[in-house]
Amino acid sequence: MAGVASSEMALRAKVLDCTTLDGRSGDDGLANPNHKILRGLTWEHPRGYAPLIAGVPEYEKQHPEIKIRWDRRSLREFGEAPIEQYINAYDLLIIDHPFVGFAAGHNLFVNFAPHLNKAEKLDFAKDSVGPSWHCYLYGGGVWALPIDSAAQVASYRSDLLSKFRSDLPETFDEVIELSKKLSPHGKFIILPACPTDAVSLVLTLTASLGYPITEESEEFISKSVGAEVLGRLHHLISLAHPKCVHWNPIQVYDYMVSTSDAVFCPYAFGYCGYSGLKDSPRLKFANPPGIRPGAAVASLLGGTGVAVSKQSGLQMEAIGYAKWLVSPEHQRGTYFFSGGQPSSLSAWTDPRIDAAAGGFFSDTLRTLQNAYVRPRFDGFVKFFEAAGIEINRCLRGNLPDDDLIAWLNANYARLHNRIKTKELFPEKL
Repeated sequence: MAGVASSEMALRAKVLDCTTLDGRSGDDGLANPNHKILRGLTWEHPRGYAPLIAGVPEYEKQHPEIKIRWDRRSLREFGEAPIEQYINAYDLLIIDHPFVGFAAGHNLFVNFAPHLNKAEKLDFAKDSVGPSWHCYLYGGGVWALPIDSAAQVASYRSDLLSKFRSDLPETFDEVIELSKKLSPHGKFIILPACPTDAVSLVLTLTASLGYPITEESEEFISKSVGAEVLGRLHHLISLAHPKCVHWNPIQVYDYMVSTSDAVFCPYAFGYCGYSGLKDSPRLKFANPPGIRPGAAVASLLGGTGVAVSKQSGLQMEAIGYAKWLVSPEHQRGTYFFSGGQPSSLSAWTDPRIDAAAGGFFSDTLRTLQNAYVRPRFDGFVKFFEAAGIEINRCLRGNLPDDDLIAWLNANYARLHNRIKTKELFPEKL
């Protein structure tokens, strides 16, 4: 980005210790005045940065006047850190969709809507994995383009699970029964329940019980629904691996493939890379178990989008690159085969890609198609972060259920009352 101030250069240095993701330091090799340099910020995991790096030579070859550099930040910073601190230092940012309400209210990102014709918008909607396209529409704008789709799904070690049952647990009660069979053999069910995932579990279970928390909800959770959700989570956590309350999905999956202790995970954001491992046991993924027999699961939507900073001096170039990153052709090609998890439905339904991913996409697509979108209004991300800390405290036995429910409702109502006067509403999903 042209004209980056010294403080913004310091921010980039802090993000990645002055090392660009293509292995070169600082701005070495970027002095050619004929080059337009796009700088992007993504998240610290191979799924987040490897496909972006792999696609750079391909795009630069097609557009020799452009050079691209990607930096990265931690997974926690990606989900919760204020995005406004990055917009002066980067042209493109990989973001989580709950940030769109804040972005729309504070004029942080370029609105893609005027840069997409009617046919392009229809193509995005048609090629969307569930609500992955619509979740970036807010307040009349399109604030990012979907690049990665995910939701909370089940996972398991087929070589271990087959010793205890012939099929997958399809209900919450069957997961509990499985855990009791595993325990005498020193094995566990497992799930991530660190603060971010603890609140995600509450949102998934609440929506799956038929009481989704929406933009219009003035109460976060009723006492009766809260009691059922927390009761189920306490039961699950009490039987699961003891480190669950400290782990995120990556830590859970790393543990599952590196030991033989953890057999089945009922709810965690899916990572297709773990189903295609070559040097360790592969995980299999599946639709998560229902709360009750025959009940559909309204799993919390995750994934990422690519946004363009309103402060970029190369907005049109960044928009063109963003469109290329999310194109079905790129998503089915370099993006997936370099470690990405696509957002394109054509990639998710491609038999070649599904086979390379060990059936991940066909085995979880139903969940993505029916995924639940959390509120995205300005202020919700901060509430989500704080709620995760309190829910995690409760799951660790440090906060009574009634006190947690009271805290959630009081703080959500306070936040909701503050936004009532704002004329900013989401697109209908």
